Amino acid sequence: MNLIKRVILLIVMSLIVILALYAYSYKQSVNVIENQINTRNEEKLSYFLNRIESLLDQNMIYATLVTKDPEIKKVAYGELPPASYDRVSVVQSIESKLNLFSMTNQIMNIITLYFPKINLALSTVPSTGLNQEEILKDYTANWKLTKVDISGVKTDAFSRFFVSPYHAEPADIMKSDFIIRVDFFTKNIANLLDEFKLAGNGDAFFYGRSDQIVYNSTTNMTLIQQLMQEYPFKDASEMTKRSTIVELSGKKYILYVLPSEKLNWSLVDIEPLEEILNPVNHSRNLFYIILFLLLLLGMVAAYFLYFYIQVPIRILIRSSEHIKNKNFAYRIQSLRKDEFRQLFDSFNDMAKEIDELIKRVYAEEIRSREAIMKQLQSQINPHFLYNCLAYIVNMAKMNKNQSVIAMAHNLGDYYKYTTRNETLETTLGTELELAVNYMNIMNQQLDKFRYMISVPETMKAMKIPKLIIQPIIENAIVHGLEEISMNGLITIVGLDDGPLYRLIIEDNGPGLSAEALTKLRQKTEDEHNDSPQKGVWNVYHRFHYYFGQHSRMRLDNSALGGLRIELSWEKAARE
Repeated sequence: MNLIKRVILLIVMSLIVILALYAYSYKQSVNVIENQINTRNEEKLSYFLNRIESLLDQNMIYATLVTKDPEIKKVAYGELPPASYDRVSVVQSIESKLNLFSMTNQIMNIITLYFPKINLALSTVPSTGLNQEEILKDYTANWKLTKVDISGVKTDAFSRFFVSPYHAEPADIMKSDFIIRVDFFTKNIANLLDEFKLAGNGDAFFYGRSDQIVYNSTTNMTLIQQLMQEYPFKDASEMTKRSTIVELSGKKYILYVLPSEKLNWSLVDIEPLEEILNPVNHSRNLFYIILFLLLLLGMVAAYFLYFYIQVPIRILIRSSEHIKNKNFAYRIQSLRKDEFRQLFDSFNDMAKEIDELIKRVYAEEIRSREAIMKQLQSQINPHFLYNCLAYIVNMAKMNKNQSVIAMAHNLGDYYKYTTRNETLETTLGTELELAVNYMNIMNQQLDKFRYMISVPETMKAMKIPKLIIQPIIENAIVHGLEEISMNGLITIVGLDDGPLYRLIIEDNGPGLSAEALTKLRQKTEDEHNDSPQKGVWNVYHRFHYYFGQHSRMRLDNSALGGLRIELSWEKAARE
């Protein structure tokens, strides 16, 4: 993993850690806010539900006070004056007291007083009356939502009957002294719900069952109806205290339900959670924007780091690979004007100096190799010359003038070939011709061997150092074939062996023992040779210098009986 990837990974991991910590903090904050909202709304719901129940309790108290009034008691016991004037005065007095009770309550209600013994009904609203049939039909000892007819207009109200003395059975209520009916208008509860709504963000309503609901005056009916459809309520008598989160039209709300034990109704409130959490969500969104900007800034910083640091480093690495692959002429081409420009210039100067140094070293190595090869080749010439002069002397002593003349001519041709110092290399075909000429000369002297040559034409055009084959042939004749009486044989075989060229020279002389062969190998591979026998040693070193480290010269005993010398080199060594 390179530097830029590590930097980007570090930035991303840091932002992930920050995001995780913020997400945890945000969740905790939302939980705290929701708990606070729940606590506050539950307290507020309890407060307003207590106010509703208190208003209803006040009506009960007023009904009880009515039963204590002496004048009302007399009428209840049947002591109503028969005379019209006195009778009207008593009725008006009782109605005034009922109106006084109603006005003191400061709520919209109707108090109706019925005297069963005299079948008389008095009310704070003159148009509202009671008779035995209505009482028996509508009687309820608990608060009940009903329709009250006021001057022909039906109005919702909570109604309840109070009987004195109390009778458990509804059928016996007509035996009571008097019956009081209190009608508490739902408008009073709607006004309390309006106050509740002004104190918060919710939309509260008073719920009995699906067809008995008291709304505030500004209720969002669409929202409440959707709530009823997606989260249908049970009857209020079966509802329990709870708060839950609901989702309507893609928005989240907190739904509160607080049942009333006195009325078997429930106070329900729905609070828009997203509006409440809007400041926190705004802060969250702002944090995400800042986090995104930080990520973007980190990416931009990583890009600049990549462009201004990673890219130049890669250029230097690739350039170093070129130098490593011996492409010393390579130069960095760049228009940068920063600190890396100086580094690139220094690299180019270094590459230039290395290139020049390599060229100088290579030239020196070539000159040194040529000097060594000339020195080795010069060792061949005197050695061969001494042998030929000795032969001429011997032939002259035996008066073999033709042999002397032939040797003199061959010797002249030989030195004409070897003294051409303008080049130290020749072709394998030319070298074979020289070897044939040499073997013919020697065979004139010995007249006891023959030779066989099998070399592909493709190999004969190969460049090789001068005087590579002749010294090996000379060694085979002098140290091998001279020791046998007749039927000597020298073979020269060339092989095109895949990536290699192989040249094998063998004779059928007496060969060498294992110990003598080992010593010859060691002496051939030594850097220095002070012995007078330098032919094979000379060939080995000149061959090695010419074709390099991958060339080989192997010395083994031949299957013919004598010595086997194999020269092998790579085809691409001199291409």
